[in-house]
Amino acid sequence: MRKFRFSTFQEVAKYAVGRPLVLWGGGNIAAKTARKLGRPLDVLIDNNPNLRGTTQLGVTVQGPDALGALVKPFILICTTSFLEVSEQLAAMGHDPENDFLVSPVLNDLRIIAEMETLEARLLFTSGLPPLDDPTCGGGLYELELKGESWTYRKLHSGNCHGLIEFGEHFILVDDERGLLELDREYHVVRAGELPQGVRAHGVAHSPETGCFYVTCSYADKVLELDADFRPRREFPLSHKHARDGEPHHHCNDCLVLGDSLYVSMFSLTGNWKRNVFDGVVLEFDLVSGEKLGPVIRDLWMPHNIALIDGSLTVLDSLRGRLLKNNAQSIGEFPGFARGLAHDGAHFYVGQSRNRNYSSYLGLSKNISIDTAIIVFDEYTKVSRSLQLPSRLSEIHSILAL
Repeated sequence: MRKFRFSTFQEVAKYAVGRPLVLWGGGNIAAKTARKLGRPLDVLIDNNPNLRGTTQLGVTVQGPDALGALVKPFILICTTSFLEVSEQLAAMGHDPENDFLVSPVLNDLRIIAEMETLEARLLFTSGLPPLDDPTCGGGLYELELKGESWTYRKLHSGNCHGLIEFGEHFILVDDERGLLELDREYHVVRAGELPQGVRAHGVAHSPETGCFYVTCSYADKVLELDADFRPRREFPLSHKHARDGEPHHHCNDCLVLGDSLYVSMFSLTGNWKRNVFDGVVLEFDLVSGEKLGPVIRDLWMPHNIALIDGSLTVLDSLRGRLLKNNAQSIGEFPGFARGLAHDGAHFYVGQSRNRNYSSYLGLSKNISIDTAIIVFDEYTKVSRSLQLPSRLSEIHSILAL
């Protein structure tokens, strides 16, 4: 368990009322902290014996033993070695919530410390062809992040794309086996065949209709399936596929919110094969089946769509942009961004090996070909990359458990 907590000066004022105020750690951080406190300092402590007996901030620097003479002191840690000092204070019987905090001056290190000590469990899919190798190839994977290290394992082998939670279970799109329902032990409890040759990608579920929705990139449509995985309706993107049997729009992910079905695609007009990438998120009305029109435009190879913090969020994949808050870019990444999850605090963005880097020239001065899952903080813009082998590429979907 982490034995430290960062703070604000408002919290410091609250916890320090009526208590002796101690700064642990001399030097510049202590001086900056003292200037902002607005009250006299009682004791200054430092682990360095060479500083003891010197005068700083109007008081004499003392050793840790000085705490024993104080009644219920409140301690602010003013050193970048805050983790070690926190453990030292906890071992001395001081509570990390009520008795000591890390100085607000060190808040710049807060997100770094949180990133480095973060623990998370993720599921992600790879759309590569399946392999017998347990470390790579298409399939469903689990990644366990524990602080500075992470491990992953293959749970299901297959050419896999869409992945969503469905109650206590999961729904997985396997190009060969169709729509699969998995329990929490990742066992297949039922399967539903999909039409041959449709190249199923994203999947969504509507609690209102009880139906599943699967984007079919080779068939230029979204397929509606009932609760038993039986086809009900189709939402064609245009008339072009019906005319020549060829895909034109390259639809990827889908999302259902109320009566609206949202679909991401490479080209609204169906001209991406002619190097016209007029990508959009397109809306359909689920009641009438009517195509309402694009709600987000000017996208280049978009993929995952989600509702995060009440905002329609999408990955503008080739540009490596995360769009939110009226389709504003809140994050940019150097690789092909595909795979999106949010756990309430951090974003998890998949980065696949970029096979389209020549199209990206002029848009970025750093075109990554790495495979990774990037942990991203929306507010500080700090990120951390969980590197994966290049043989494990084509990340499509991510779930934060």
